[in-house]
Amino acid sequence: MKNNNDFAYVLKEYINTLSLPIHCTLDYLDALESLVLYPLPGGKVDKVYMDGSRDVTLIFEFAVKSVNQQKASECLWEINKALSEFDLDLPSQNGSYLFNNLTTTQPSLNEKDGQGYFIYLQDITASLTILNTKGN
Repeated sequence: MKNNNDFAYVLKEYINTLSLPIHCTLDYLDALESLVLYPLPGGKVDKVYMDGSRDVTLIFEFAVKSVNQQKASECLWEINKALSEFDLDLPSQNGSYLFNNLTTTQPSLNEKDGQGYFIYLQDITASLTILNTKGN
């Protein structure tokens, strides 16, 4: 059976170890205060190996929504700091990928909506080797 790539789950779980005031979920922003992680289009296959494994670049976005602008901003800056660590390692829990590296953008204010919520965004780009888990 082929393993599913669990990188988004591993990243979300890592973020939830940072003791942020808002719990991170794999979702999209809802009507209330939230911190979410979701994939963005634009990922690509960089290299394919003889065994079927692939080096890929995947793009994700963190979004945080809060009426407290400082809380929203600080959440993403803490994420940015943690993901910028030189020795960051986010290993797969199901053996579906090898973590190569990760780059981050700076968090930025996206909007203040009509209900007074501030929405901040931060993109990350992950370089992974997706392992061929089919039997050879």
